[in-house]
Amino acid sequence: MKTFVLTTASALLLISGGIGYAAHANSDTPPVSENSTSMNYQKYQIDAENVDDLLEYDTLDDVVDADDFHAQIVENNNHKRVILLKDDNGQLQFKSIYVKDTNRLKIINLHEGLVYNEILP
Repeated sequence: MKTFVLTTASALLLISGGIGYAAHANSDTPPVSENSTSMNYQKYQIDAENVDDLLEYDTLDDVVDADDFHAQIVENNNHKRVILLKDDNGQLQFKSIYVKDTNRLKIINLHEGLVYNEILP
């Protein structure tokens, strides 16, 4: 009986310590909001070259008529390029992700979901 009581007390002590740690460990993390995504894109905004000259632009223009939107390159590194397309009101409408390693282009309608996911020739 004494072993059962000690085992139960030890388990409760470990569980309460874990819960306390979890509560305090995440207290510095700000809550996630819908605006945090757009703020991250603005934080990492890149001065873009002419978007029309990019490899994936012709396909992007065919799929979503990109000439009707304002293109903004938010990430361009050795592995991928992310382009956001905004309407005249500045609202995000489409997101283009071009993976350079595999030549894969994904175009996402931010209201309806994935509209294109293929490897470019």
